[in-house]
Amino acid sequence: MKKSISVILLMAAILNLLTGCTVQNQSEQKHKSSEHNQSKKEETAIDINKLSSLHEISISEVSLSDKSKFFDLEGNPIDMREISLKIGEYYIIDDCSITISEVILSPIQISANYKVLKDQYVEFANIASYSSVENDNIQMKNILQRIIGFNTILPISHNLSQIQFIPSSDIVITIYFYPICYKVDAINYSFYTLKGAHQFDGLYCDGIYEIRIVE
Repeated sequence: MKKSISVILLMAAILNLLTGCTVQNQSEQKHKSSEHNQSKKEETAIDINKLSSLHEISISEVSLSDKSKFFDLEGNPIDMREISLKIGEYYIIDDCSITISEVILSPIQISANYKVLKDQYVEFANIASYSSVENDNIQMKNILQRIIGFNTILPISHNLSQIQFIPSSDIVITIYFYPICYKVDAINYSFYTLKGAHQFDGLYCDGIYEIRIVE
């Protein structure tokens, strides 16, 4: 009888030990899973640029030196001095008078600095993580929806696969994006709102890419 009790107590102790190990392993797995999920969230974090943090710039403020090349959303090279923007289109809707123009806003850096080699074709497809521009000063939404459409947030496309760039020497470059947005002028105030444009199969923030030589 005593021997049976001893065996039962020994088995209970072993079972308790195994249960403790299982709980600890589950706890460790949950912790690791939590860390993995957090890491995954950080990897896919979106860099959101508030529209209110940007400001309107003129063509004269854009660097037009030999150290910069400019491209549209389709990857076509453009001369910033010849760019054409809509100016002062006048509308009267619901007894509201407004003028809408296209403007260029201050640049957003969308890549880190990286080195490219002489006479080697540079591939720009999906150069960086996700970023976007958010309209954080929403006004006249219903009216603008009827005229030009309205977007609260638009992604910046990082697919520059159509751009053809072959450096003539070993250089270090970085890439900037200049959003093209609408400026709405009412009687007593003005504000900016997002302008969408199609690239490939998606709708993105309209704008201009700059490949800038930094070294």
